[in-house]
Amino acid sequence: MSKYAEQSVVLEDRNSSTAMIVGLVPMSARVLDVGCSTGYLGEALKRERLARVWGIELDESDAEKARQRGFEQVITADLDTFAWEALDRYEFDVVVFADVLEHLKRPGDAIRGAMRRLTPEGHVIASIPNIAHLSIRVELMEGGFAYENLGLLDDTHLKYFTKKTIEDMFQATGLSIQQLEATFYDLPEDRVTERLRAVGLEPTPQFWEYANSDEARAYQYIVVAGRDPGKLLQPIPLREKAVMEHARLTSELASAAAEVARLRARIDRIERMPLYRMARSVRNALRGGRNA
Repeated sequence: MSKYAEQSVVLEDRNSSTAMIVGLVPMSARVLDVGCSTGYLGEALKRERLARVWGIELDESDAEKARQRGFEQVITADLDTFAWEALDRYEFDVVVFADVLEHLKRPGDAIRGAMRRLTPEGHVIASIPNIAHLSIRVELMEGGFAYENLGLLDDTHLKYFTKKTIEDMFQATGLSIQQLEATFYDLPEDRVTERLRAVGLEPTPQFWEYANSDEARAYQYIVVAGRDPGKLLQPIPLREKAVMEHARLTSELASAAAEVARLRARIDRIERMPLYRMARSVRNALRGGRNA
């Protein structure tokens, strides 16, 4: 199985790209889930949007899991060499690329292939990581660009996108972006300041103006694109940093509380062990002897 096999959709998380995608798919739509992994997103679409879902997936073991989750069909294929003619007998209301385009050599070709399978009123919905996120900008100023197992610098990413290059890519394919949303992740300002000062930089008001823009705060962009000319895109509504910071700290507190509970349980188990009780009795006896 791939490293993405254990992922899931948390519908309650309003800052989750997969949850946002579920909300953007029309009811009863015919959906092609491109790069469907184990089918966790398609399963949510079937359950929440009553969709019929087809899939394309590179990893055969992941594809088999998607089939078990009730996909109509899952084709095992490499998207960089996939012959889209294999889907000629199908038409889809939505083609989804959920964190997929950045893994391809020629993402524009994949979008064009998907376009040929869309109904006239159909849409491509894609979530795409934002390489211009503030965390990457700060890391570059520190001289770093460390690949990771997952995240913005996933070690299997072949392409990196900003808001502008996403817009350019879709325009080049002939699709118009009709809606643009984003998930957000804010670095704590005190940590940003500390890291900048470590390389001899002092953040200015102009720096914070850029840092507070959606181009720096957006972690992923969620694109809805179709053949019809899009209306003038509205600015992405930015969640207040205080709200995001509260959510982050609440999550950290919950994780810390869980770790404390785990450690407490381990201590309790050790304290109930006969050998521990015997060792403690011996230690107390020795201390009593020294104090006599």
